[in-house]
Amino acid sequence: MRTIKRAMVASALALPLTLGAAGVASADSFSQEHSHAGPNGSMSHSVQSGTGADGGSSYDESMTWAGPDGSSSSGTSSNAGADGSASFESFENSAGPDGVSSSNTSASTGGAGSSDEGSLSGLLGGLGL
Repeated sequence: MRTIKRAMVASALALPLTLGAAGVASADSFSQEHSHAGPNGSMSHSVQSGTGADGGSSYDESMTWAGPDGSSSSGTSSNAGADGSASFESFENSAGPDGVSSSNTSASTGGAGSSDEGSLSGLLGGLGL
């Protein structure tokens, strides 16, 4: 009888504890960093993400390295606002024995109530279309 009561109590507590543990597993931010140095060079990598009290969110990742054949840095960043605004950027820069390279890609949009118009939208609006 005592074993049955213990099993019933354990079963009754399992669901609330499981739901409570799920809440503990969530987070408003995340951060991870790694660095390494050795005889052939060094590197660093970082990732961060988070949400704000206003409902916005962000993500950033960056990496740099240097060695006997050159160096490089790269990164990606994205943000989303609670008002619908969003942005994205990705870049890469490198230098080595064969030359130098750099690239950048970015995009953004305004949120609700934004007065930003694209070129085509402005042209069509100006034509009354």
